[in-house]
Amino acid sequence: MTHPAHTNSTWDIFCKVVDNFGDIGVCWRLARQLADEYDLSIRLWVDDLALAERFAGTGHARICLQHWIEAADFSQAADVVIETFGCDLPEAYQQHMISQRSMWVNVDYLSAESWVDSFHAQPSPQANGLVRHFFYPGFTQATGGLLREASLPALQASAHWQDLGLEPAPDQLTLSLFCYTHAPLAALVESLQASTVPVRVLVPQTVAPMLAAVLGVNDWQVGECVKRQQCAFLVIPFLSQADYDRLLCLCDFNFVRGEDSWIRALWAGKPMIWLPYQQSEATHLVKLNAFMDHYLAQADTALADVIRRAMLAWAQGDWLPAHWQTLLAVLPQFAQHASTFKSTQSQQADLATNLVIFIEKCRTHRV
Repeated sequence: MTHPAHTNSTWDIFCKVVDNFGDIGVCWRLARQLADEYDLSIRLWVDDLALAERFAGTGHARICLQHWIEAADFSQAADVVIETFGCDLPEAYQQHMISQRSMWVNVDYLSAESWVDSFHAQPSPQANGLVRHFFYPGFTQATGGLLREASLPALQASAHWQDLGLEPAPDQLTLSLFCYTHAPLAALVESLQASTVPVRVLVPQTVAPMLAAVLGVNDWQVGECVKRQQCAFLVIPFLSQADYDRLLCLCDFNFVRGEDSWIRALWAGKPMIWLPYQQSEATHLVKLNAFMDHYLAQADTALADVIRRAMLAWAQGDWLPAHWQTLLAVLPQFAQHASTFKSTQSQQADLATNLVIFIEKCRTHRV
């Protein structure tokens, strides 16, 4: 059930592209859902306009992309301002927010760590008189929830390989592979080429150069397939967000990274391995363990142990052929667990809905 929004209010979303696709991926999905489900008109400010336009494709009638540069015109502040991932709003823009009495909400990174529950929705008064509210995505009822559009189940249910220009591979396991540069790709290739089950790996253009170096392939183009014993690696083109959602739910197993693809893999309800963004002092491993504590809470002990070992090995660069073999051995149970987790997590309200409700409550109680 959606919550009514003031359709005559103006909304701005600010995004700095730090992780190539993750930041703008989340921001575009959020903007699109707010426009589609709440009839909001949104300006999306992005410092990498070319990448934003690539995600936007043909665009959206209610979303206006703005180039966030120092010389931009910040004279018109919106009623509601969404800062994403602590990207720091321009000082000039903040000055106009004061006179506009704008609502300021920082939508932060997703984490399953326990501290998120107590920090979510807390106000932070600023020296200039504005109040910055922290809004944390998360997995519990005490957080802001996860991005999930109302249209997603229908999109997943109608997905076919032909929609993506690909053929079904009923005699192979199909994997999608999206990862950072620190992923142990050579070890993964070794494990997959010796797989007891034939495997097809769909490789995005952005990952292809990294994998090509491991495979010893030059000038690897979209549509070209490289075979190594039990495994076939196929390069696929850049996909729209809708097509990427289709891909994840059609694949038998997904390797994902960062935030956007991580959330989408969870909604696909398929077995997955998540690679968090690498941080100093192994902070990313803390986030990974916190997620696994939540994700595996209802899993059988033996299954949970296999998944936990594999995810840690992938994140720490310790991947071995044995990790893939043990995953194969529990794949039916893993698939059931992923589907159950998706269903259970879907009972909670989504992030966009929670965000609209939160802002409406704040505005109602403002003096």
